[in-house]
Amino acid sequence: IMIRIAIAGGTGGLGHILVDELAQGIAAPYNDVESLVEILESNKIHTVISTMNPPTPEVHAAQDNLIRASAQSSTVKRFIPSEWGIDWSADDDHLPVPWKLLKTRSLDLLAQYPPTILEYTSFHNGYFMDYFGMPHYKSYMTPETPFVDIDARKAAIPGSGDDPVVWTLTKDVAKFVRKLVESSEAWPKVSRVVGDVVTINEITRVAQDSRGVRFEITHDSLQDLRAGKISEIPAYAALYDVFPKEMLLEMMAGLGVGMITGLFDFAGEELLNEKFPDVRTVRMQDFIREHWKGK
Repeated sequence: IMIRIAIAGGTGGLGHILVDELAQGIAAPYNDVESLVEILESNKIHTVISTMNPPTPEVHAAQDNLIRASAQSSTVKRFIPSEWGIDWSADDDHLPVPWKLLKTRSLDLLAQYPPTILEYTSFHNGYFMDYFGMPHYKSYMTPETPFVDIDARKAAIPGSGDDPVVWTLTKDVAKFVRKLVESSEAWPKVSRVVGDVVTINEITRVAQDSRGVRFEITHDSLQDLRAGKISEIPAYAALYDVFPKEMLLEMMAGLGVGMITGLFDFAGEELLNEKFPDVRTVRMQDFIREHWKGK
């Protein structure tokens, strides 16, 4: 059976990759639920995947309208919200990121519908691996490179740098999404996938190794990160045009806290990797070496 899938936010980043892999993007008036219902039904859309970004009130209001329209439509049965990453409902001790409430609000809305009306799953894939290959690796992602700037040979490491962190290449995330969408089994509320589990220190080591140079390394304490204080790397500054400085640094500090407190470690959790063992994922060391060796 051909399942018709629509991707909201399909022109940028992860959405673009998912469109390449499995679907069509939809251009729609997200402020009008009735029009959305009409578009979904006339295109016979069965599954809606949201990759809407950035996490602003406007974007999440649009996603919430899309959720309502999907639930009202006679054709849509499944929905994947724009979660992508980790458990955004974690408390401030684990994740001091202010806009996470917008993400959890969308999940609260989805939870109001029984699975017979609208089945949903949140994708947890850790941090995207793509950033550590850019600019040599062709990715649609905005280069939000975290903590280790391989290009500038600088690292600002959260805590000790020895905390296990899940990283997944967007292309591998897309493979798991395809498998799940094509599966007729009931969806779990959370779908966890793991490309690789690597510490920030290991990333820094492989990067230095690949480039054959020592990096300038600093460490930010958990206390500083909780207070929103973080060492800047050139990769952050390059984004200030598209991402206001204060918001970006606050986000990176918050994600650093998440890494130290174990939010990016899925040890002991059920993984889609076990359900779909034929999906082979890219390993971080191989990925960095391939794109930075001798550069």
